[in-house]
Amino acid sequence: MIRLILLPTFLLIHFMLSGCKPITKVSGYVPIEAEIEELKLGVTTKQDAVKILGEPLTYGVDSSNSLLYLQQEIKAVAFFKPYVTEREIIKLTFNEASVLSDLERSTEVGPDDFTMEKKITVSPGRKLSFWQQIFGNIGNFSSEEFIN
Repeated sequence: MIRLILLPTFLLIHFMLSGCKPITKVSGYVPIEAEIEELKLGVTTKQDAVKILGEPLTYGVDSSNSLLYLQQEIKAVAFFKPYVTEREIIKLTFNEASVLSDLERSTEVGPDDFTMEKKITVSPGRKLSFWQQIFGNIGNFSSEEFIN
């Protein structure tokens, strides 16, 4: 009789606790070490750095002489406040001639070392009417989709 009560109880507790597994979200982009090693202080220009490393977080936003690459891992458990578990920041600073003068790295996760901007750039995209959504795919089928 005790077995009939304990087994469902343990199963219920197991499923309730497994539902509280943290959700991990990785955002941002940081170049790999081999790409960063291609940069030479006093030689690499801003345009060369963008070609080697890819577009940074702040490229084209303002006319500052720095590029910022940021990647962070955020975990959220159930209804609790999400928290940052890993953060990597690479800041490239250029002089007036757009030549690389400094490369800074940070991997600290403290709450005060980096604050994200709260503004969100809204991109409305293309608004479709009801009829455009209904009839929009007519003629967009390939015969290959129906052969298999």
